[in-house]
Amino acid sequence: MAAAIDFFGSQQKLAKAIGCFSQQTISRALNRDNDPAPELAVAIHNASQGAVPKWLIRPDLFDSPFNPSTKFENQQAVS
Repeated sequence: MAAAIDFFGSQQKLAKAIGCFSQQTISRALNRDNDPAPELAVAIHNASQGAVPKWLIRPDLFDSPFNPSTKFENQQAVS
């Protein structure tokens, strides 16, 4: 989340860039122990045109194309 805020310049600018999320949503995502919503990660990815990738925000849900998961590799081996 910090990378997204740095990219856009502030929590308010980030919230405006991604549309329907409020500055409070950004603040909660930044300051809470739980992970940001997947929809938030995708919205930031899209608004930054991939400069802040969704897999940086939620690596537990989205694999980096440069580091595919072992699950994907196992599926290829089975095919």
